[in-house]
Amino acid sequence: MSSPEAGIRLSINMRERDRMHDLNEALDDLRAVLPYARGGSVRKLSKIATLLLAKNHIIMQAKAIEELRQLVATLRAQVEQSTITTTTIPMSSD
Repeated sequence: MSSPEAGIRLSINMRERDRMHDLNEALDDLRAVLPYARGGSVRKLSKIATLLLAKNHIIMQAKAIEELRQLVATLRAQVEQSTITTTTIPMSSD
């Protein structure tokens, strides 16, 4: 391999190494916020396991948010119905 080709190859390798370092750092940051067991006796999650856990966690959070939205809508409807009922009942004049 000639010198210019070697220089290009070294540059490409360095870029790829930097890209992999960035990817690994991002995965470590993701692992830090995911709910899973940590400790000396627990192995670090693999890249694919980290991504799958993150995907499942996002899906669970989305479902929880949707359930809370439905609960809020139900409670609002009950409050509105209660307000309508109490404002339409005539007060007795005793």
